[in-house]
Amino acid sequence: MSTDLNASFNEQFMNINTKLKKRFLRKPNISEATNEFIALAIQCEYSEQPTFAGHCYIGAAKCEASVGNFLGEAEYLVTAARQFMKAEKKLRSLKFCSPDRENLEAAIGCFTQALTKYPDRSSIRLSLLSELAADLVTLNLKCEAVSYYEQALALVQDTNMRIMFVRNYINLLIDCGKYDIALEKANELVDFNVNLPEDVLAEIQLSRILLSLYMDPKGDAKVESLKQLFTDILNDADSDAIPFNIDLRLKLQSAILSHVTRDAQALARAACELRPALAPAHHDLLTLVATTMK
Repeated sequence: MSTDLNASFNEQFMNINTKLKKRFLRKPNISEATNEFIALAIQCEYSEQPTFAGHCYIGAAKCEASVGNFLGEAEYLVTAARQFMKAEKKLRSLKFCSPDRENLEAAIGCFTQALTKYPDRSSIRLSLLSELAADLVTLNLKCEAVSYYEQALALVQDTNMRIMFVRNYINLLIDCGKYDIALEKANELVDFNVNLPEDVLAEIQLSRILLSLYMDPKGDAKVESLKQLFTDILNDADSDAIPFNIDLRLKLQSAILSHVTRDAQALARAACELRPALAPAHHDLLTLVATTMK
């Protein structure tokens, strides 16, 4: 907003707040104030000022809370959160970041407050937690997204949905450098005794192999299915748990043997040959594996 529009917003916002103050022998008109906050919020959205719109929706949420309409309060808090998040993304697109992260903190605060208005196992809670986590990932705040993704994962009931959530969660943990937890969760997913889609199984098994090579756990620390995975690859054994083509198997064999023999040069060569066969998501892990013995 320009300075004039800014002053206009402040004046209108204060006028609405003034109407909410109790007058002698007269109660404030909450419904009217709510409508005026929403109208001002829409005006701010139209003027592409999401931060001001967010404050207006918070005003509307407080109005709903004052009359005991907690679902209405939650709805406006979520709308406010989305406006603050929009403002944060807009600032970052302009290569500007406030050290105090006012918009981002306001968005997280509104989302968090809205979550308290819904039942613990509500599908709406799952949706909001997933949305907040996704927004943080978009802003490249992946490590902050982890805790919200974990909360969302705890609410997932459907098996197929849970598989996809865990898959994304593992990738998020890897991106955040939480390799030990990522390996633990990958092992749990494979040992969950459920049929994984072939592409998901291939991705998870590759993650397990690369994470294990990088973490280099002692033999006793490896879960049985992980030990078997390495044994089957090295022995060219046929197994439904290894959905890799022959070329990928051979390249993995070279990398594993080079790592076992602690041959850094051979491992570097094997990594170069393996890289084109991997999806970009595994490239950073492969680099870590290849540089551990340098």
